[in-house]
Amino acid sequence: MNIKNFLKNEKNTKIIVGGLIFLLILILTGLFTVRAEDNKTRKKVILKEWTTQLLYDTTNACYQGTIRWIVMSNPNLLGQAPGWRSQRQMIEHCFCVMDKIRKKIKIEEYQKRVFEQEWTGNTFMTNALECIKEEKTLPSFFVIEGDKGIKSKPVPKEKETDNPVVVPDGETEDSKEESLDQKQEESEGSPQTIFQG
Repeated sequence: MNIKNFLKNEKNTKIIVGGLIFLLILILTGLFTVRAEDNKTRKKVILKEWTTQLLYDTTNACYQGTIRWIVMSNPNLLGQAPGWRSQRQMIEHCFCVMDKIRKKIKIEEYQKRVFEQEWTGNTFMTNALECIKEEKTLPSFFVIEGDKGIKSKPVPKEKETDNPVVVPDGETEDSKEESLDQKQEESEGSPQTIFQG
């Protein structure tokens, strides 16, 4: 097959030109992509005040830590999503913790030491305990017992009933009656499903 004859066909020419344009676009986008840098080449920004982003991130970290603390104190709560009242108590608690941290620690020091796990954990835990004692935050989860400190409140377990429900074997009066859906399905045949595959 001759190359001139091959290119005379308009369809083949369009395919080749389209492929070349596609490759050219890929090459050009590859030249201008963002490259990864290590932390040493990035210019370090030292904050002068608490930014909204830092407050948001730190409050969320406090919230997640508070959830872990509550679940560790009450293992029965593991796997349960907190209700809106509990969520509100936890976020108010974290607001209190953040206010205390902002008053005690300058932003420059916080920014330098925030990645030291022990320092950060101690800072948050100390302020969290102060908030519970002084501001009475998280009343649904913790109780202040005078000089003894803070004690977690037990979560009430589900009440067991004295009359267990007994389901008889075989047919009951309810099972003899057919629902409207069953009658409709029988009259229409088997229902077709929308999601197949």
